[in-house]
Amino acid sequence: MPQAGQSPWIDRVRSALEAQGRGPVIEYLQRQRWFRGKGRSVADVHLEDGFELSSGAVPRLLAVLLVEYRGGVQERYLTPLSIRPRVDGEEDGAIAAVPGSPTFQWVCDATREDDVWRALYAAVGGEKEIIGHSDCLMGWVLPGKQDELAAPIDRVKVLSAEQSNTSVALDRRVIMKLIRKLDLGINPDSEVLEFLTTQTACRGVPPLLGRMTYHDNHVEERGAEGTILVVQGFVPNKGDGWSYTLTRLEELLKPIREGDRDCLGIPSKQVRDKLDAFLGEIRHLGVLTGTLHLALASNTELDAFRPEPITVHDVEGWHAKMMQLLTDVCRDLRGLPVEQQTLMGLSLDEANGVERVCRNRFEQLGILTKGRSAKVRHHGDYHLGQVLKTEDGFIVIDFEGEPARPLEERRAKVCPLKDVAGMLRSFNYAAQAVLQRHRPISAPEGVIMTDWERAARVVFLDGYRSIAEPGKVKFLPDTWEDAMRVLQVYELDKALYELQYELHNRPDWLPIPLQGIRSLMHEQVA
Repeated sequence: MPQAGQSPWIDRVRSALEAQGRGPVIEYLQRQRWFRGKGRSVADVHLEDGFELSSGAVPRLLAVLLVEYRGGVQERYLTPLSIRPRVDGEEDGAIAAVPGSPTFQWVCDATREDDVWRALYAAVGGEKEIIGHSDCLMGWVLPGKQDELAAPIDRVKVLSAEQSNTSVALDRRVIMKLIRKLDLGINPDSEVLEFLTTQTACRGVPPLLGRMTYHDNHVEERGAEGTILVVQGFVPNKGDGWSYTLTRLEELLKPIREGDRDCLGIPSKQVRDKLDAFLGEIRHLGVLTGTLHLALASNTELDAFRPEPITVHDVEGWHAKMMQLLTDVCRDLRGLPVEQQTLMGLSLDEANGVERVCRNRFEQLGILTKGRSAKVRHHGDYHLGQVLKTEDGFIVIDFEGEPARPLEERRAKVCPLKDVAGMLRSFNYAAQAVLQRHRPISAPEGVIMTDWERAARVVFLDGYRSIAEPGKVKFLPDTWEDAMRVLQVYELDKALYELQYELHNRPDWLPIPLQGIRSLMHEQVA
């Protein structure tokens, strides 16, 4: 490992941040979509290290900010910074004035500065080391991909869709994703993409080209490094599956809102034709999901991807987590103000009923210990926002898992029906989100969205089953009936997770997961 270097710019940034006090830096972090500490009490923030990207007229560096919360918990975040004059009207990007600067220099957020991304791209493509005060960054290129990262970059576009990380498109040829929260350990996004790119024939994902890792020289034991940048091939697309689905559903409702229905509220042939075409695309998504799971279960040599029998211990652990979530959610529901419960149409009896039905349904998880069910790697955060719509189908992106969970948990093997449940819940969210935009809802509008969701579930599962057939694949129960019982468990668990999230973040959206739970509770077990 190379010795740490020294950069006067890192010292100037540190001096500027310290001179301003922690207030401006905390305010800067709280404004960022990728900062996960919103709502928590921050005790201190300081520059732990920095990596110089350029030292010309506008010095730029990749900074490591150490955030200390009250109670002692610490997190580290990566953010590009530059030293330059503040632009008039620049409120969010200018963080702190540089002390003693005769030209009124400021430390500024450099996320939108193209040269940051050009420097990182060059460092990965050249497999370079960038040395900070105490630690270092190292670029790495997937063998055989050197030529794809050697070409110069013309256009740089910072994408706005992500929240937990920052993605950048380079000439519509390469995508670089900066992982904002620095965690030491193997990042599943890079790991899974490398596996699918090099060990399988699955092409429903963007190919991995390279990555950049952070090496902590203070930690001697193995694992003192973490992935901070994932570089992959750009796949031409029409946007993510969530936005695409909302647009298509709006198209389905438009003729109905304009009166194109008969007295029975039956959609016209034009609407039915559009519905059929869209359902064909959803079936393709089911096929892709089955193909992905088959690929993730295809290797018996690599420890990280080898399918393993599901044990009683596994099921007991998963069941315990589901029961804890159920207990927490039901406690929160009972604690809602009476007026909010009334607005939601929620009663104490219903809250008790949710707890009773879920407890009984969760027992079905024991099916996984019977037969030949195996646990395998999976996506981990699968929904319509995690697929891109292409000209002839979809591709799956973002294998990072749920960012708030520890890396070990995100890399753990499970029954991949958990992914299937996530996508089915996303169909429900999409249908309800469209209806929520246009209240009050007419009866025909409600009918067509309900019919679409039901049909989407059927065709998605049909597509999935055409690839992942129980009795023939390692990762499903022996029969489709048993697979559906387990799937219902995961759907209920996901809906409870959504309800907990909306309770604490978006109360206006509470009716969506609550409606989903009600529907799942009354759904007959196959």
